[in-house]
Amino acid sequence: MEKLVYAVPLLFLLLGCSDSSSGGGSFDFEEEPAVQYGTVLFFNESSYGISIHSDAFSGPVVAELESGESKSVSVRASGNYGIGSVFAVGFRTKIIDGFNFSCGEIYAYGIDPNMQIAVNVEAGKKYTLQIPQPSELVFETAFIQILNNSSNSFELTKNSISYKQAGNGTLPVGAGEIGVYEIPASAAGTAFEGYRVKSVFNDYDVPPFDAVYSHVYRFSFDGSSVVKTGEESIVY
Repeated sequence: MEKLVYAVPLLFLLLGCSDSSSGGGSFDFEEEPAVQYGTVLFFNESSYGISIHSDAFSGPVVAELESGESKSVSVRASGNYGIGSVFAVGFRTKIIDGFNFSCGEIYAYGIDPNMQIAVNVEAGKKYTLQIPQPSELVFETAFIQILNNSSNSFELTKNSISYKQAGNGTLPVGAGEIGVYEIPASAAGTAFEGYRVKSVFNDYDVPPFDAVYSHVYRFSFDGSSVVKTGEESIVY
C-alpha cells in the first residue's frame, strides 16, 4: 500500500508535464515568406546570340536569345532594395560554319566584362532590359583545327586517349574533312604538347605551341606529317 501512495502523485506529475508540452500554441513556428516574383522582358539588340545569367557570369542561365529576339522571364524579386538583382550577359559567335564542314556549327562563348546589369526587381512589377552590342568581348577559350588532306581518317590523341570533335562529338575525322577541338588555354598561353594524330597504324606528332585565349590554331595532315598552317584571333 505504501508503494501505491508514492506512485499516484508521480503519475499526476507526469500527466501534467505531458499536457503542458503538447498544448496548442506552446511553440511558435514562423512560416517562411512566400517567394515573390517580378517579370523582366529581355530584348537582344546585339548581333550575337546571348545567354543571360543571374548573379554572375558563372550563375544559372535565365534566358537564351538570338539576335533581335526578346523573351519575357519570371525572376525572383530582389528583396534587398538598393543592391538589386544582377544579370550578366554572355555572347556567342560562330567560328566554323557547319554548312561547309562535317564538323558542324561551332561557337566560341565570350563575355563583355562591363556587361553586368543591375535592376531592383519588385514583386509583381514588369521591367524591360535592352542588351546592346558589346563594347569588348573576351573569349576565355581556344580551338585547334586540323585539315585532313590524307586518304585515311584520323583521330586526335594524347597518352592513348582519343578526343571528340567540338562540333559533332565524334572521334574520327574523315578524308577531306576538318577536325575542330576546343583546347586548354590561358591569357598568358598554355602549353599544347604531347598530342598526336593517329591514322591507320601510325601516330604523327602535332607540333607543340602555346594556346592563348581567343585564338584558333590551324594545322594540316597529309598522311605523313602534321604541319601548322596559321593562327588567327576570334574576331567580334
